[in-house]
Amino acid sequence: MAQPITIGANSIAKIGNRSFLIVEVEAKTTGVEIDPVFGVRTTAQQAAALLRAGVRRTKFEDSDPKPTRTTKVELKGVLFANGRIFKVFDVENTKIDISVLVRINRAQAQRLIRNGTRIIKVYRKPF
Repeated sequence: MAQPITIGANSIAKIGNRSFLIVEVEAKTTGVEIDPVFGVRTTAQQAAALLRAGVRRTKFEDSDPKPTRTTKVELKGVLFANGRIFKVFDVENTKIDISVLVRINRAQAQRLIRNGTRIIKVYRKPF
C-alpha cells in the first residue's frame, strides 16, 4: 500500500538575495486529496547543500505554463517573498514534478486572492 503522505514538487528558489525551499506536501487516500505548497526560508549554505544533494532549482517563467496532453499544470497559490510576488504553479508529468513561479504585481495578486486563490504560507526564519 502506498504511503498516504509524500513530498511532491520540491525545489530551491533564489528570490533576490534570499533562498527558499518550495515544497508540496501530498496527502492522498480514498476520498482525500490534499496538496498544499509551502515556502521555507533557507540559508545560502542550506540551499547550496540541498542543490548539491539533487534538489532542483525552481523554474521562473515570464508567462503561465500551459498544460499539454502529457503535462498537468495547477495554480497552487500566490507567494509573497522578499518583496516580490509570484503565482506558483505545480507542473507535473511522468518525468517531472516541479514548481514554476511567474512574477506578478500587487493588483494581480489581490485579484487572484479575491477570487479564491490561496496565499502560500512562508516560514520566514531559517531552521
